[in-house]
Amino acid sequence: MQLGVGPVYTAIHAEFLREVRMGETVTLTYALAGLSPQGARWKVQHDVLKSNGKKAVSIEVEGVLLDLTTRKPVPPIPELLQAFHLVPRTADFEVLPEMRRMK
Repeated sequence: MQLGVGPVYTAIHAEFLREVRMGETVTLTYALAGLSPQGARWKVQHDVLKSNGKKAVSIEVEGVLLDLTTRKPVPPIPELLQAFHLVPRTADFEVLPEMRRMK
């Protein structure tokens, strides 16, 4: 909020593969599945792994950064774009097209 931008999900896809019980220990993974050249659009893959390593849930989210005043997509500040490039990538990582209407 201090920067005047915020992430907004544009799509969410979840696949539930195995039951996770209350109190069960799980591990959450985070990998970048896609990013536009300027970083305004991104796709992230999360997996929920059971303690035995088996995948229980697969979640893919797509989003944009939104200017909180104009309510339009904007590219990230250079430090955030640099952080995106440090995130591990999925094997099927893709370069996403930029938004047509960006500030």
